[in-house]
Amino acid sequence: MSQTRALLQSLKKCLHSRGLTYRDVAVALDISEASVKRIFSEQTFSLQRLEDVCRFLDMSFYDLARMARLGSEDEITQLTLAQERGLAKDPLVLTYFYLLLTGRTPGKIAKEFGLDAQQQTTMLVRLSRLKLIELLPKNNGRLLTSRRIDWRRDGPIRKLYQRQVQQAFMDSDFDSGNEVFRFDTGELSAASVSVLTKKFEKLSQDFDEFAELDISTPVAKKKAYGMMVSFRPWTFWQILESTANDMGLNAERSQAQ
Repeated sequence: MSQTRALLQSLKKCLHSRGLTYRDVAVALDISEASVKRIFSEQTFSLQRLEDVCRFLDMSFYDLARMARLGSEDEITQLTLAQERGLAKDPLVLTYFYLLLTGRTPGKIAKEFGLDAQQQTTMLVRLSRLKLIELLPKNNGRLLTSRRIDWRRDGPIRKLYQRQVQQAFMDSDFDSGNEVFRFDTGELSAASVSVLTKKFEKLSQDFDEFAELDISTPVAKKKAYGMMVSFRPWTFWQILESTANDMGLNAERSQAQ
């Protein structure tokens, strides 16, 4: 896919996610709707026009470029073992890195969490030494990774935090209007499993795309969400067997007492 086409597809996704139409773009840019349709269909955006549309969407050209690169081969989605170790031994730097991944700029992080210039510099320098960001003037930095990180299955971050994350995430009744919990069981063929696995992968990609599209949305107008997807061979008998074993152990303990 050409870079121009990738940029325009990202623009279309952004418009769609915000419920905007070509007509809305035409009004904002003070041109006809037909002109907007022609620009999109013929891919004849000038840099100035592209910048105007980005401004209308309250996003930067850099944000748009990141969206276009989402999922491309040059995006770094897995860190080196040394990088993970560096983050694992410094929870504050890991937290700061996570905030950058959510789309916050260093300036917004400093304002939101009350960091002074020295604290800000310390965080940025440590991330720069790990080669996770490029240092920029005026206490700023640019991510050198994708916003979506695939933490190593046996890496230090998962070893430290996976159990805590799972327990904290599941500590909910999932009964509010914006929460979802489903647990289904059934017997599936290999072909059905293959289809479902691909659907789960697509769902994860959709989640990442929407998160990227909402990067430029003000923090006050969005909320952090987590999505956990699991799929593995399992039968209800495993629970029954485990329960029976526990009851047997309890009975033996009672007799021993």
